[in-house]
Amino acid sequence: MFPKLLIAAVPAGTAVLLSVGCVVGWAFAQQPGDPPEGSSWRHADLHVRYAEARLRLAETRLQEAEKLNAITSGQVTETDLRSLRTRIELLREQVAETRDQPHGYGFAVQRRAAHAAVRVAEQELQAATAVYGRKADVVAPFDLRLRELRLEIARLRAEIWDDPAFLASPNDVLQMQIDQLADQFQDVLHRVDNSPALDRR
Repeated sequence: MFPKLLIAAVPAGTAVLLSVGCVVGWAFAQQPGDPPEGSSWRHADLHVRYAEARLRLAETRLQEAEKLNAITSGQVTETDLRSLRTRIELLREQVAETRDQPHGYGFAVQRRAAHAAVRVAEQELQAATAVYGRKADVVAPFDLRLRELRLEIARLRAEIWDDPAFLASPNDVLQMQIDQLADQFQDVLHRVDNSPALDRR
């Protein structure tokens, strides 16, 4: 169920990736103006309600996954469940950040997401290593190596987000965020394009 949703959503990712530059360019081109009285509060509230709605959606998806597994164990993998739970943690933090800073939460949330990805990759490697230790023929050494590489990439990405060199100026921060977004889109698109062949192994 979840892979179908992902595959259905990803083709739109190409258009989103291509439009990032246009959106950023448009944002820089806009001249600041004085907002109508009271509109700042309404706009901030809109951001909070948007973040809360995204959190409710993630919570509902986790409930659906847990219900599917209650009916038939293993319909949703433990990996997917971990990912859903991690997303909920991040969205809860984003709601809190949005209440304090309606327009300035992006960097903090993305940094947390990078560190959350490290935790998930560590859990995945630990789980696979434990299974391999109990029954080596269940998990191939190649699969362990893949998990090790994913963890290495996650750690390096978190290190990039923590590197003060990227905070030298607002433009440096923006460029780093764009680069990271582009890398993630490329990874997702590549994984989806190649998943049928790899799934047939």
